[in-house]
Amino acid sequence: MATKYSTKTAKNFNKWRKFFQYITCCVIITSLRFKYNFKVEGKELVEKKRKYIIASNHVTGIDPFIIAAMLNITIAYMAKKQLFETFWSTILMDWCGAFAVDRDKVDVSTIKTALSIQKTDWNLGLFPQGTRCNNGKIEHVAKGFASIAKKIKADVLPVGIIVQQIPNSKKKDFIIKVGKAIPYNDNVDNMVENWSKTVSLLSGLQYVPQ
Repeated sequence: MATKYSTKTAKNFNKWRKFFQYITCCVIITSLRFKYNFKVEGKELVEKKRKYIIASNHVTGIDPFIIAAMLNITIAYMAKKQLFETFWSTILMDWCGAFAVDRDKVDVSTIKTALSIQKTDWNLGLFPQGTRCNNGKIEHVAKGFASIAKKIKADVLPVGIIVQQIPNSKKKDFIIKVGKAIPYNDNVDNMVENWSKTVSLLSGLQYVPQ
């Protein structure tokens, strides 16, 4: 069921939300430098004038903010509707440009919001596995992101996240790896397979065919 947080128009993705997302990302990066060494690889593959669907594996709760900060782009993330059920979480999600979705299906409101994002200088961001996955595998990949890419005619930018302990240190490396964009096409299954294999290589996770 669509809510006011699941359907957004282009005017919702304004300079104020962009500024709020930027500040939030800066605060998170700064506050966690005692815990992580943040690194990015393949940033040169991100063309600033090109629109993407940013699609990544999901490791931690701060993944959306770290990706946006390290790639230096503004991203409107699809977020599970449960994140809009409490006051402070709703404020954070809404003002960072996220919008609510039902993970079990791609409904009309999701497509409408994705099309609205295409009219702005924001990029759409999502996690094809739907939830955080730390079992060392790329599996259970939903096809919705590929269907959206086909519908709104946006290429998919694969991103791999690696969080690993640094030997002889209390800190961890938080590594963002960017791959070459996957062109949108009519073959949804092909896009899903390409993303899965690419992110498997970027992240070092095992690809499990569906």
